[in-house]
Amino acid sequence: MNELDDGAHSPTDTTRVLYLDDDQFLLDLQADIAAEREGIELATTPDTDRAKALLDDSEFEYVVVGGKRTITSAHGFAREVQATYPDTSLVRYAWETGEDGAGEVFDSVLEKQVEPTGTIQLLDRVRWLDD
Repeated sequence: MNELDDGAHSPTDTTRVLYLDDDQFLLDLQADIAAEREGIELATTPDTDRAKALLDDSEFEYVVVGGKRTITSAHGFAREVQATYPDTSLVRYAWETGEDGAGEVFDSVLEKQVEPTGTIQLLDRVRWLDD
């Protein structure tokens, strides 16, 4: 699990992202990529309870919700985030973008891609949502 260093002050152009997914490989991959990029602070977790604790402790511009196997209620978690942290943008990172109801809860839905370049670009795609 990758966590933010709350002791360091972030520059104003830094995008803070919390990434929740049950795929540890994707969490690790994105954490490695974020470590090499300026302007991204990434916290990762496969656990919704830990994600809620991180949200209570830190401010995030984006919460990315992936996973399909163990995060059975991505929409439920997203609704909780939406109600508690209305200024945080929610992004669904799914294998299929046509999931029923995803647009009702999430600000954006990005499709997971099998190609490594598609996976690597997740953090850039999140940062560009406001452009």
